[in-house]
Amino acid sequence: MIERNLGNIERVVRLALAALFVAWALSRPYLNPVECFVIAVAFTLMLNGVFARCYLWYIWDINTHDERDGNTPPTTVC
Repeated sequence: MIERNLGNIERVVRLALAALFVAWALSRPYLNPVECFVIAVAFTLMLNGVFARCYLWYIWDINTHDERDGNTPPTTVC
């Protein structure tokens, strides 16, 4: 399993986008392939936001996670 690579702000943004995408797709009178794709993308964004891991960011070697975001105390050098 990969390490956390999403920061808290990015997690909140992904969760909000997932909620917006699902609300938009479900507001349609019927689901066509485009709405089904949007729901799949929203589900992926939701999982990224909940678990703070993005495999695409891992492949591209992008890390927005700050060690101070989680429960890890900040390290100081004396």
